[in-house]
Amino acid sequence: MGKKNTVSRSTQRHPRVYVSRVQAPPRISRNADSIRERLRNGAKTVVVDTAGQLIELDDKTFASAGDEWTLRFTTGSQARIHLDSPLPATAHIVATDATTVEVTGQVHVWAYTHATVTAFDQCRVVAHNHAFIRACDHSAVWADDNVVVHAYDEATVQARDHAILALSDEARAVVETAVVVRGPARKNVTMRDT
Repeated sequence: MGKKNTVSRSTQRHPRVYVSRVQAPPRISRNADSIRERLRNGAKTVVVDTAGQLIELDDKTFASAGDEWTLRFTTGSQARIHLDSPLPATAHIVATDATTVEVTGQVHVWAYTHATVTAFDQCRVVAHNHAFIRACDHSAVWADDNVVVHAYDEATVQARDHAILALSDEARAVVETAVVVRGPARKNVTMRDT
């Protein structure tokens, strides 16, 4: 048998193409109009940096939004939010990174990483990781992981994991061990069975 005439493998090489995946930087919303527009266009996550300016949001801001989205305040943003009606359970407002958010009406907000939230009326706050919460009126707070909560009026708090509570007026708390409770209403504390 004779030798086959084959082309050298080295001449059949394809040129190497290097591909890198570069993610586009997240689009940042700086005002209520930008937030409203992004939610109306179906954004699932809206990152908000108010650049030190206070923005105000209300029911109209979220009127044309879908049911599933996250609005995340970052880098020291400042916001005031009032909702007459609660949002769907799959819509989330999140405060992180030393932001300051005041909520009134029926707002549900998650607070993380040194965020400060002041909650009035019937608002609900879930707080973790060194957040600072002021709860007034009939608001409710769930706090863990070194959160500080000042509760006034008839606010209620559930706390664990080294939370620190200051209770005034008729504020009440249900706590686990390793929670410090101070203030004139510290008698309004119930220990949770673990």
